Amino acid sequence: MAGPSLGGSLRVLRFKGIGVHVHWTFLLLVGYVAVSAASSGGDLGEVILQLGQVLLVFVCVVLHEYGHALTALHYGVRTRDITLLPIGGVASLERMPEEPMQEFWITIAGPLVNLVIMVLAGVLQWALFGGLHLADPRAGGPLLPALLSFLLTANLGLFLFNLLPAFPMDGGRILRALLGLRLSRVQATRIASAIGRALAAMLGIGGLFFGEPMLALIGLFIWFAAGAEARMVMQQAALRGITVAQVMRTRFWALSAEATVGRAVDELLAGGDQDLVVLLDGALSGLVTRRQLMEALRARREDVRLLELPPTAVRPVSPQQPAQEALQQLAAQGVPLVPVVDEGSVVGVLEPDNLSEFLMVQGARRGGATGR
Repeated sequence: MAGPSLGGSLRVLRFKGIGVHVHWTFLLLVGYVAVSAASSGGDLGEVILQLGQVLLVFVCVVLHEYGHALTALHYGVRTRDITLLPIGGVASLERMPEEPMQEFWITIAGPLVNLVIMVLAGVLQWALFGGLHLADPRAGGPLLPALLSFLLTANLGLFLFNLLPAFPMDGGRILRALLGLRLSRVQATRIASAIGRALAAMLGIGGLFFGEPMLALIGLFIWFAAGAEARMVMQQAALRGITVAQVMRTRFWALSAEATVGRAVDELLAGGDQDLVVLLDGALSGLVTRRQLMEALRARREDVRLLELPPTAVRPVSPQQPAQEALQQLAAQGVPLVPVVDEGSVVGVLEPDNLSEFLMVQGARRGGATGR
């Protein structure tokens, strides 16, 4: 459900301020389904039908992710976007509430959407056709009962699969939320992550053994995602009581907004930072990344002032701000670093590497103190 915004994707729609993106890897699934249908002897109609089923399932996945996103909005948590991948959808929440019951309701909202779709499809089929008929759309026959049957079974599968306690899938997050009612967030995450990795290993081995590459891919995704989220939670816990001033980097790359793209590129080649803080009359103007500089070079804008690019607007943080809060602000803005501003002047920058190095140094110091 929750995760970082993913690059390499195309936005296909926007609702309630939340964009839905299709990642380029989704095309691999489309190609896999089309090739599988054709290689098994299916004609063009069979290929189109199977692709239609895939798209219908992913419509249900989008509704599932909106269940998470709109419930999160109820608790004041915004969602940056929803991205469709071959293994499902990812709603990139700006943060996950640390209150266990808020996490529980945000998480369970997605599977409940699938449950509602399943019930509606079943009720309609019962009302229109006098009972539940689990018809296969590929077997021919009337389209509507087959469509309702497919919606019922597909959403039942999505509902049950997402409730597997494989953290960070929905079931694993629900497990963490329930554990969090009695344990600390770090302890609850460690237990949920260990269970999630065990199930991921089972899915991966089962997928390879039974020749189901998609199942193996899901297992691989869960394994790495569980570890990454566990590390993030432990990092957040370690940053409690730490301010931005303690972790910010005071040596950073800055240039006047009047400097040219050519000068910035020369300094980039000289070595050092890759992202540039732009100053206008000594105050923060914005941020210029290496990618922006390369795009300006390709467009033959080497003599253009940085002010004319223009720099990317970025909301700074203050030295007194809690580091954990600033980290969430950094993630929400989707920029590689945030400037630290004190009394109108840029005094440093904050980036994920700062936090990692700070925690590494703190860990080494604790280890050294223990060893003496």
